Amino acid sequence: MAELVGKRYASSLFEVGLELENIEEFHSQLEFIKETLISEEKLLQILEHPRIAKNEKRKLVESIFKKNISKEVLNFLYVIIDKKRESSIMDIVKEYNTLFKEYKNILDIEAVTAVEMEESSKKRLRAVLKDKFHKEVRLSNLVDPSIIGGVLLRMDEKIIDSSIKSQLKEMESIIKDVSL
Repeated sequence: MAELVGKRYASSLFEVGLELENIEEFHSQLEFIKETLISEEKLLQILEHPRIAKNEKRKLVESIFKKNISKEVLNFLYVIIDKKRESSIMDIVKEYNTLFKEYKNILDIEAVTAVEMEESSKKRLRAVLKDKFHKEVRLSNLVDPSIIGGVLLRMDEKIIDSSIKSQLKEMESIIKDVSL
């Protein structure tokens, strides 16, 4: 249910952003809102609290965000408060981000390696992935020594695992299946 609410509200805001040619600004403003809510845990709890009046929540949102977001996004937050959808704010931001990346043809990929990748390796990997997926690739590198070597790629709901750790596990299962 929450995911459906997130999609519906994010789609509405995205359409407004398209009409006003402000999708990038809305995206960055929603990211700012998300980061603020993550860093100030109590703020989201206050917004979600059923006994706090809508007017109080509106004043709080205005005092915190008015200087950093457009009137359209601020009004959007008011609608969320008025419709009692405060608990869906993070889902809405996530869904807007998905719509934004689809529209801009962007693919976020996390490369997990045993050691930090050199910039030249990142550049080559980014180019290979761009050719493969025909999208603009935003590549991040996460270091996890437990994979021993190789690379594990995470994108959306997909994982491509060419790590030595996974190859060793595969060999182990093959050896265990061999009957003597």
